[in-house]
Amino acid sequence: MTIFIAPKLQFFEVFTRLLSRKSATLLSLILLVSLQGCARLTLMTSKNVAAEIAQATANGDYNKAWYYLDNIRESNPQYEQVDALREKLAADTETFEKERANEAQSLASSGRWTEAFKVLDDARKQWRQSKTLEDADNNLRQRETLLFNRLRTDLLVDEARWLANKQATVQQLATLERGDAAEISETLTQRRQQLIDTLTELGNSFAEQEDWVRTRDLLTAARLLSGSKDTPPALAQAQQQLSREAHRNRRAREQQIQSKALTLLDTYENSRSLADLLSARDYIVSNNGTGQLDQYASRLEAICQKRFQQGLSDGDALYAQGRYQDAFTTWENVAQIYPGDNELEKKMDRARKVLSNLKALSGS
Repeated sequence: MTIFIAPKLQFFEVFTRLLSRKSATLLSLILLVSLQGCARLTLMTSKNVAAEIAQATANGDYNKAWYYLDNIRESNPQYEQVDALREKLAADTETFEKERANEAQSLASSGRWTEAFKVLDDARKQWRQSKTLEDADNNLRQRETLLFNRLRTDLLVDEARWLANKQATVQQLATLERGDAAEISETLTQRRQQLIDTLTELGNSFAEQEDWVRTRDLLTAARLLSGSKDTPPALAQAQQQLSREAHRNRRAREQQIQSKALTLLDTYENSRSLADLLSARDYIVSNNGTGQLDQYASRLEAICQKRFQQGLSDGDALYAQGRYQDAFTTWENVAQIYPGDNELEKKMDRARKVLSNLKALSGS
């Protein structure tokens, strides 16, 4: 077994990184103070603060819009006109918050986690005081953590079963005089205990969430690996819950939806048809509001990224060969996967111009 040890950083490298972080933080603070100073100056000198609020709102800068509205003094002759905008600004802000939260939720449901969090990060820069966006971010991170633990479960249970079946081999290695044999045996013995602890902790966590299938799988694997004959309370509860008819019916419904998603993904894998891929995506996104298909959404996103990148590469190759129409058609097809992708839009615009010029030349 190969053990990887991360290289130690030199003192100078650590110091440089810390300095860079502090500089970035200091720069952010300076920028924030500068922006607030500009907003304060505008508030003091502007002859039409209401127009400034409208412009800030149009630019999506809710921080600035609310700064103007909350900090204008009653002695300012524009106060009543500005204060009358409070209700509309509140409504616009609420709409903005809901749209960004829903967009992030939709992206997460299709497995596009990085984009989902970027949407919320960007939105929170536009409106730092948003409780709605903060809650949306927290909820999404909890959902991502749940998916992470579900994916971990599959890996850990398989590893536990494998290691349990190899205990005799591990014990045989320990009897040899060779140092490397003893090292492998000790490493796997330590890993065995680590696995037992992790499986137990994760199993109890899923029990708190009443995910009885994963509770059963994790704690059964932990018991198998430990060799214990005792049944932990959470495992006994999981077995009892799984035997109940109500749970079986609910689980059957969930499995039906999951089975459909799996079938659609497998259909695409066999056909490689873009229409089948989009059909699978539509089904998963529309049935994944609660996160029950997050695992399939993650698989879907990996497939989409691979197909999209392949489309970009194929189009590049065709374009390099002078087959501009074929390149454009290839890019146009994969644009259905990620509509509005900036890189793809640039490629398609370039191809359009070439095709337009060729058409003009042929007609002259």
